[in-house]
Amino acid sequence: MTYHATDADRAAGTLPPATLSQIRDDLRTIGFAVVGNLVSAETREVLLASMLDDTAAVREAATMTPHEQRTGKGHLQLGPRRSAPYVSADIVANPLIESVVATVLGDGAWLGFYNGNVNCPGSGAQPLHADRPYSWTTEAEALAAGEEWPPRTTTLSCSTALTDITIETGATEIYPGSHRETIVTTWEPGERPASHPDLLEKWGPPASMEIPAGGVCFRDPRMWHRGVPNPSDTPRPMLALTYHEAIAKHYRGVVLHDIAPEIRRQLDADPTLRLLDSGELADGRLVFDESARQAFEVPSPHGIDRNVRFVSPPQRVNHFLDAHFVGGARLVDDGAELLVADP
Repeated sequence: MTYHATDADRAAGTLPPATLSQIRDDLRTIGFAVVGNLVSAETREVLLASMLDDTAAVREAATMTPHEQRTGKGHLQLGPRRSAPYVSADIVANPLIESVVATVLGDGAWLGFYNGNVNCPGSGAQPLHADRPYSWTTEAEALAAGEEWPPRTTTLSCSTALTDITIETGATEIYPGSHRETIVTTWEPGERPASHPDLLEKWGPPASMEIPAGGVCFRDPRMWHRGVPNPSDTPRPMLALTYHEAIAKHYRGVVLHDIAPEIRRQLDADPTLRLLDSGELADGRLVFDESARQAFEVPSPHGIDRNVRFVSPPQRVNHFLDAHFVGGARLVDDGAELLVADP
């Protein structure tokens, strides 16, 4: 289902209650909903030009990036620049987007991932996969926590189109409803849907995640999906923001059920802390250059934690590196060359 934001919605600072309710229902049943007319043409123009320039810089290396080597040729994971004028409130503090996030994830949901994807001409097909695990992995565990089975999502992916994303430009392939396939909780690490043709038939045929320019696809990241070839002659960028429910205390938004009491006490006392894979605690806020602060300054009317911090010289942010590490980008010395890949 595709919805369209109106001028009245922008004036109200929220999508209508009936629309929000329908989007929530769509996410529960088919796993996604598209809302058009959320991001202005002016914002898209600035971001599109910068991401195409950055794509060209990455492609100059003439070698596959580590992400391509893992997932598929021509599919770049490319973070947008984290300084003004490339960070816009139209994206990171958009009350209409945040009204959807709050409806799905509740008060205190926090921004945990600010990145981008570029599907380049001549790309291949990625393996079919999901981006997040279930937060409750057995029916008994879910029911004991007062949750349904299959359980709701505790993470929401927001894919923003800077240009029209269509089949002709390599729109992501999706399997609507597959986020409700609970057998995945029993799979071994690394096991993928392609190994289960019966399940592909059950949840197929696949669809294409087409998004109009300025629109956002709100997606349950447990839904199976993959990048497919871009048959056009133009790179197709897409912004990727991911929000997590307040109960998720891991920096990647994982819900942990057995946190040691002392660690729990520290997490409760300092909301900037997140748990790392190592079991240590660290500042889990996303890093941006000081020049981007203004984009975040208006408080969220929907109780969303934008979860950011800002750095000034002698530090700056290299948006090309470390998207999946704490902070979401790498801090480097001011004046240092921004490497597009590790040497």
